[in-house]
Amino acid sequence: MTSPSRTAKRTLAVETALKLLVGTCGLLCFLMVQDAIGWGTALIFGVVFLVWMLAETSRLPRPPGLLSFGVAVLLLVAVFSRMSRQYFAEPFLEAILLLFLLRLFERKTSREYVQIALLSLGAVVVYALLSVEKLFLAVCLGMGYCASLILMLSAWMRREPGARLFFFEAKLLVFRALGMFILMLPLCLLIFFVIPRSGRPMFSPRGGTDHGPLTGFSERLRLGEVGTIQQSDRLSFRAETGEIAPDSLYWRGVVLSHFSGTGWDVDLREREGGWGRPRGDVSQVRQTILLEPGGHRWLFSLDRPLSVGLGEVANLGNGTFWRRTAGTAVRYEAVSTPSPIPGTLSASAEAVFLELPSGYSPAMRSLTEKLTAGVSDDRGRMNAIEAHFARGSYLWTLENLVRGRDALERFVLDVRQGNCEYFASAAAVMLRMANVPARLVGGYRGGDYNRAGGYYSVRDRQAHVWVEAWDRSAGCWVRIDPTPAGEADGEGTSGGSGGWWEFWDFLDYQWSRMFVSYSARTQREWASVLKELFRNPRASLRVSSEGLLRWGRLGLALAVLLAASSLLALIWKRRRRDPCRVLLERFESMMKRRGFPRRRSEGLEEFVSGLDEPLRGTAWLFVLEFEEVWYGGRPLDPERYGRLRHRLDEMDGES
Repeated sequence: MTSPSRTAKRTLAVETALKLLVGTCGLLCFLMVQDAIGWGTALIFGVVFLVWMLAETSRLPRPPGLLSFGVAVLLLVAVFSRMSRQYFAEPFLEAILLLFLLRLFERKTSREYVQIALLSLGAVVVYALLSVEKLFLAVCLGMGYCASLILMLSAWMRREPGARLFFFEAKLLVFRALGMFILMLPLCLLIFFVIPRSGRPMFSPRGGTDHGPLTGFSERLRLGEVGTIQQSDRLSFRAETGEIAPDSLYWRGVVLSHFSGTGWDVDLREREGGWGRPRGDVSQVRQTILLEPGGHRWLFSLDRPLSVGLGEVANLGNGTFWRRTAGTAVRYEAVSTPSPIPGTLSASAEAVFLELPSGYSPAMRSLTEKLTAGVSDDRGRMNAIEAHFARGSYLWTLENLVRGRDALERFVLDVRQGNCEYFASAAAVMLRMANVPARLVGGYRGGDYNRAGGYYSVRDRQAHVWVEAWDRSAGCWVRIDPTPAGEADGEGTSGGSGGWWEFWDFLDYQWSRMFVSYSARTQREWASVLKELFRNPRASLRVSSEGLLRWGRLGLALAVLLAASSLLALIWKRRRRDPCRVLLERFESMMKRRGFPRRRSEGLEEFVSGLDEPLRGTAWLFVLEFEEVWYGGRPLDPERYGRLRHRLDEMDGES
């Protein structure tokens, strides 16, 4: 016999297991709140959750139910009073989590635990309306699995209050719940990909949250604004394309041509601006770009873009493309050319790109006349002004940026320190003073190339501004970048190159590509491909070598994933089978080897009565104790399991 103390050490109360699972759900809710709403609400939730944990561990008295209910009602009224059409999902998530906390402080039966599991799953559903980034995957899987275990244990608790679990039973329950959860994942994925999508998001991200992206480039640029973007290392977009020379890694976004004296604005007058069509023999670079959620309305692509394949996009005619809705992730195709595009520039367009405020900075004009004295051609004036910033002891910095109406003049003549928009603005203004049409281009420079996935990751810190100047003799816009090259201006890496960093970044990209940017347009494309495949399989399989390579990689990855899943399922099946079934199969296999196969319709006692001595006596001892578990509902604790295995070993050793 086993002593009670020893038995207690081997068991775990079902209610204790439920409290541990509820605590795990609370931690996942905390992560959910800080990602979807912000750190302020997350800290309040965390404090209340810690109070519950202390109350459970120290068995402090619970507040009266009526008091808790009244406080919850007041808080719910406050939460829903902030709800609006644009701000709907966040208050709804806060209300669900408030009910979750209220259930924690109540005296819990199996019914309350079921409600906690359902509230947790409901919170995940609302969370999906706000964010499906990387953290969403971890929270969704963890919450779904914990909720499954809570539902199973609460049913056990309802059937047998005060029940205790042996540890081997708890392990078996954990793996059974995992198996059920894994079986549900394919159905969840199918629902995700098949469910109808609208062309626009149900809820757009709320501005001003700590989890939201930076605003990015707008229609207006004031000196110093790009510096706020460059201080962040957030991912801005990924561009799937071949590896490109570093000096060509300019990602065009917005063109600003009106200078007010303190900053630049988009000016759509004469917006054609000399942007013609390239010759047929000019090389072209194709990119597939996944723009992260944010305030960007501009669609970025390699400099000198020719086209952008996306609906509801306005082509502004100067190599920039503007979308009507911002805030969501978007995936599109772009085609660019690395060579200057020839064209024409009318006299009225030249006047737009030569405009300056009346009487602006005589000191800068004097310096410009000195630098370009004796230079008659446009290209020579460009080189002279660019060379001035290269050899004039100018430094790149994000600290102590000069502001005010005379900021540009102080930067050029006195401070000589600033970031890219100061260098580009000064060069563009001085080019206009030298009678060379010029404009600013805002975008990004550089990027971290992931060779495993074949794409560039471009981050906010790589935001950049450069100059385009019109060369009258060549009839094209020439890119000029007077900013000194430096790590902070986009040419460095983001902390890793190759190895595990590339692997995890590749997985992150696939998650964003498959789930974050999955839209009605992507769904229609998949449907059309499947429809064409069923209609004409042979024609559908005739793909280009690039497409074949891409599908081959995808097929290989799926094959490896399927093989790994099959192997894990086989190991799990062999190691995590029902121990009663394992004992019975071993008994029947042993009898079959001795020449006594058991018929399917034959009971165990009937089968054993037909055996010969001494085998029948040993088999009777095994069968009688086994039937107490198999038919009688006795628990198969480790002690009884060991005795049954010993009986089988004795029978196996008998001749």
